[in-house]
Amino acid sequence: MNLDRLRRAPNVAIVGSSSPVGKELKELLQEAGLPVGDIKLLDTEEYAGLLQEFAGQIKITQIISPTAFENVDIAFFACSPAIMKAYVDTAPIFPELTIDLTQTAGEGTIFLNGISTMSQIKESGYFINPHPSVIVLARVLDSLHRKFTVESVTVTILEPTSERGAAAIDELQEQTVGLLNFQPVGSKLFKGQIAFNVLPEVEAALGREALIRHQLAAILGNSVPAPQLMTLQAPVFHSESFSMFVRFAGTPSLDDLRNCLAEVNGAVVVPDSSPVGVVGSDKIHVGRIASDPNQPSVFGIWMTADNLRIAAANALGIAESIMHVAATPR
Repeated sequence: MNLDRLRRAPNVAIVGSSSPVGKELKELLQEAGLPVGDIKLLDTEEYAGLLQEFAGQIKITQIISPTAFENVDIAFFACSPAIMKAYVDTAPIFPELTIDLTQTAGEGTIFLNGISTMSQIKESGYFINPHPSVIVLARVLDSLHRKFTVESVTVTILEPTSERGAAAIDELQEQTVGLLNFQPVGSKLFKGQIAFNVLPEVEAALGREALIRHQLAAILGNSVPAPQLMTLQAPVFHSESFSMFVRFAGTPSLDDLRNCLAEVNGAVVVPDSSPVGVVGSDKIHVGRIASDPNQPSVFGIWMTADNLRIAAANALGIAESIMHVAATPR
C-alpha cells in the first residue's frame, strides 16, 4: 500500500466484480466521482478475460490471487461467500486495507457510516461492511431509541434473491418464465418453488439471523434492545423489506415518529414505498407507520431498501473515511 497514493487517488481492486453487489459497487464508484488511480476487476476463472467498462476505459477481468493485489491500496471483497471461502482456504492473504462486503472471512472492524465512531478508522486494517439489513435496522433503531427509548422490537425481514447471489437470481427468473409458460420448475438453490411464493429457508435464515444479531450488537452495543428476528425468502430480485413493530417507553405521536425517521441518516419517508420502487436508491424508504389502537406505545413500521445499493454505498463510505483520515495532518 502506498500511503501518499491512498491520500490522493488510491489504486482499487474489486473482488467479485461480476457479482450483483460487485457490479453495484463498480457503478457507484463511477457515479460518486471518488478519485481512483488504477482499478483492478478480479473474479474466478469463469470470468477471467471478461471485458468490463470503468470510467470510459475497458478493463480485463483478472483471476483472484495474492499476486493480483500488487500495487493495490484498497481491496473490496464483493464476491460470493463460497468464493471468499475458497480464497481463504487456498491463499489467506489479504491486502493491508481490505473492505469485506461478504461478512464471511473472519474478524475485523465492523463499521457503519453515521453511527460507528471515526476513531475506528485506520490507514490499514480489515474492515467489515455490515449486512444490508443491519445497516437499515441499526440506523433506524439508533435514531428511535435516542429520541423515544425503545423497549422491544420485533422484525420480519423479506429478503430478495440477490442476497443469495447471481445463481439465486437466475433460479427465480427461470422458475418465473417456466411457470408463466405452464412448464414444471425445478429447484437447485432454494428448498422449493420461490417464484410467486414465500419460503422459510430455515437453514439459511438461522445463519442470517445470527449474523444480523451479532453485527447489531457490535454496532449498537447494549444501548438498544436486541430485536426478535425472522427472515423469509421473498420472490423478488432486488431490495429487502422490513415489517417492524416497536414498543416505546412513552407514547410518541405518528408525526413525532415521521419527523424522527425523516431525520435518520440516509432515510426518507415515502408513502407506499415498495421493493421495486427503491431500486437504485441508497436511502431507507419508510412507507407506512401505524399505531396500535389497543397499545398506544406500540407502532408498526414498513420499510424498504435496495440491499445492493445500500451495501455498496456504505463500503464506499468506509473507503472515503479512510482516505480522509490518511489525508488529515497529525
